[in-house]
Amino acid sequence: MYGDFSDIFDDISRAAKAFQQELSGYARNRHRFGGENANSTGSYDQYCWPPVNVYTDDDDTLVFEFGLAGFHEEDVGLTFQGDYMVLSALCRTALKNCDDREQAHPEIRYLKKALRFDPVEKQKYYVPADKYAQEKTKAVFKNGLLTVNIPVKETDWQNGGIKIEISS
Repeated sequence: MYGDFSDIFDDISRAAKAFQQELSGYARNRHRFGGENANSTGSYDQYCWPPVNVYTDDDDTLVFEFGLAGFHEEDVGLTFQGDYMVLSALCRTALKNCDDREQAHPEIRYLKKALRFDPVEKQKYYVPADKYAQEKTKAVFKNGLLTVNIPVKETDWQNGGIKIEISS
């Protein structure tokens, strides 16, 4: 297959460059924190459960979409602590139903078991308080999807700037 090791390393190098180019398309987003791309903060990709989308809409509102199938609104807690939004959730109903089913039917052998009802414990998501109006946050829980909208703070320069008095 390969004549020598240099061919292997050439293929690896080409594959790495192609992968880097592919990823650079995802890194080009409009949402910035202090001049850096949101993807470079590492704040949004540290958790794998629950699944989450994070993006900004046309008016720069920061939007989080959490997939919480089987959870109920009363199972979910959402707060701000400084520059972080903190998510906690415990799916009491689904866990009970799942445990009851597995205990009642121990002979069930799953071909695929992908639904998760794991608790979410104090997951922190970076939302800088100096850039976002945390007090104006709106959250909607519908059909297992928790959507959180955090508007950007209005600053004086957005409202026409600050008038500077000129004296003679």
